Amino acid sequence: MGMAPLRTCEAKQMSSVPHTPDLPLERDSLRRGLGAASAAARSALHNLKAVSFWAAIVLPFTYLPLIFGGLTGGEPLLFAALVAANAAAFVAGHGYEPAEA
Repeated sequence: MGMAPLRTCEAKQMSSVPHTPDLPLERDSLRRGLGAASAAARSALHNLKAVSFWAAIVLPFTYLPLIFGGLTGGEPLLFAALVAANAAAFVAGHGYEPAEA
């Protein structure tokens, strides 16, 4: 008795969940969500630029007591940190225009 060759059944299994095409409402809600996230990011960037702009204007006034009092102890490091913060504020607030607010 010979062995019968193995038969393979290639039956396609069908999902029990019916396929529904993308609904326009789902796409619209996704677009609105992305639009809201984009608007929030633009607003945050605008606020960051505004704060940086005004910080770049105000920070030099913090140098005055250090300069006139003399840089002693740990004050040279503080002065260098204030100058670095001021430079960073200049860069971050560069594109801000107060008239936009």
